[in-house]
Amino acid sequence: MIDPSSETQTTTSDEADGAVSIASIASVAPVIETPLTPDATDAAAIAETVARPLSNPVATLLAPLRHRNFSLLFAGQLISVIGDMFYSVALPWYMLTRGGGPANLGLVLTAYGIPLMVTSLLGGWLSDRFRPRRVMLASDAIRMLIVGAIAAAIFQGHATLVLLAALSATLGAFDGVFLPASSAITPDVLPDEELQAGNSLSYVWNQAARLLGPALAGLIVARFAPGWALAIDAATFGVSTITLALMRPRRTKTARTGADQGRETAPVTTGAAASDTTPPVTFGRYLLGSRLLQVLFVITLVGNFINGLAEVAIPSLAHLTLHTDATGFGALLVAMGAGSLVGAILAGMLKGRAQRGIVAVWFFTIQSFFIVGVGLATSLWFAVGSMALFGLFNGLGNVSFVTLVQRKLPRHLLGRIMGVFGFTNFALYPISVAVSGFAVARYGPGPVIIAGAIVTLAAISMGFVSREVREL
Repeated sequence: MIDPSSETQTTTSDEADGAVSIASIASVAPVIETPLTPDATDAAAIAETVARPLSNPVATLLAPLRHRNFSLLFAGQLISVIGDMFYSVALPWYMLTRGGGPANLGLVLTAYGIPLMVTSLLGGWLSDRFRPRRVMLASDAIRMLIVGAIAAAIFQGHATLVLLAALSATLGAFDGVFLPASSAITPDVLPDEELQAGNSLSYVWNQAARLLGPALAGLIVARFAPGWALAIDAATFGVSTITLALMRPRRTKTARTGADQGRETAPVTTGAAASDTTPPVTFGRYLLGSRLLQVLFVITLVGNFINGLAEVAIPSLAHLTLHTDATGFGALLVAMGAGSLVGAILAGMLKGRAQRGIVAVWFFTIQSFFIVGVGLATSLWFAVGSMALFGLFNGLGNVSFVTLVQRKLPRHLLGRIMGVFGFTNFALYPISVAVSGFAVARYGPGPVIIAGAIVTLAAISMGFVSREVREL
């Protein structure tokens, strides 16, 4: 589960915007893959990651909160993600109890998911063209209106299947636009030396919201009604819109003309040769010429194939193999979320050579073995422990990987790069869900989970083979 886009949403410095990813309008020379010259072996870097003493680790982790823009981003997105959990509980519950059952729920979710995948590419372009903060602000304002309309339709008794599908499709489209921008904003609001900690806090707030949000949403839906939970979600989009509007955009000289045109921009990419006379490399040219980017896209595409398998195989494992109820299944999900939370916190405390490509590859490699542990589990607690350790290394890997992408790839292309990463995250999801359904029915959940781990490990192994990734 390599997820450089997503669900790591956050950040930027006192002079721009924020969310787990990247962006900028600046001159970047075509040659930008400047590998670090290792002054120690890969094994030494791994040892440093795990064992080196950390100076003031808590201060390192919390340093990004000193920046006003990041603090506003942190608060607004935390509230918004909690609101997203209200939507995730309220809409399915409404559909299952009053809206036509599982079949109609599947249609509404499909209507949401297809535009989400397609518009992630558009969102990346818009993020690079208009800057991440503006794209996030506009997306949140529009999503507030869409979710508010769904809540109003439910309150008034006019929530037909066609209307809910249409509104969900529109919501999915703007979610797709939002995600690349949220992944590209961090370098705009934070200095490079604080990106790792900022991405860590971003990941932490997402995981914390996903642990807290469903419980709160369940209470609201049970005590009141799904419409009220959706109204709260709409309100959280309003809060996020306000915090984004309060951020102070950086106004600086444009790369091509040097004239102060009062546009929101981001710093020139670290390590990139840039000047006022060098035209920025285009996305197409960079994609075709960058072996690093090509390898990363393939790893993400194939490595995330397991996401769809997990949607079917993990609940099937809980029910068919572990013979537990919904509480046991929930314990598996909580264990993974808690492990990811701890992993993200630890990642935010890492410094120096611990922030290298080979280290991230090792994190993802180790997580694959704990996926195998889940597939081999015959007791609930063994499965819970394996899920927690999987989440731990997944959190470490995701935060480290996203930070490296933000630091090493050209900032003026980061929105589009993160848009393609988002697309690759979702691209194989429908296929993997369909395949896993048939495979679990024929072979059982354990072998399917192990097979998914092997596929993930095969994709990650490209990182060991690729010199560009090793030296990132």
